[in-house]
Amino acid sequence: MSDSLVGCSAAIGTVTQTMKAQKILANAAIPSAVIKYDGTHKSKGCIYGLSFSCAQAGNARTVLEGGGIRVRQWNTQS
Repeated sequence: MSDSLVGCSAAIGTVTQTMKAQKILANAAIPSAVIKYDGTHKSKGCIYGLSFSCAQAGNARTVLEGGGIRVRQWNTQS
């Protein structure tokens, strides 16, 4: 993962939904990387999400919400 993508992330859920979210961000020129959350959520099974630049956190939120992607948790510490 590129250092420019480290720092902020969005926990989404399934790998399929995460890949859809990544495509939506790519269409908006927001680079992202698929990540796997290990034991940080209380739900059963694997949780996947996207990592992106903190400089794009607001844009990523707007684009994903507009694309109908349900984000379980935003991690936007800078």
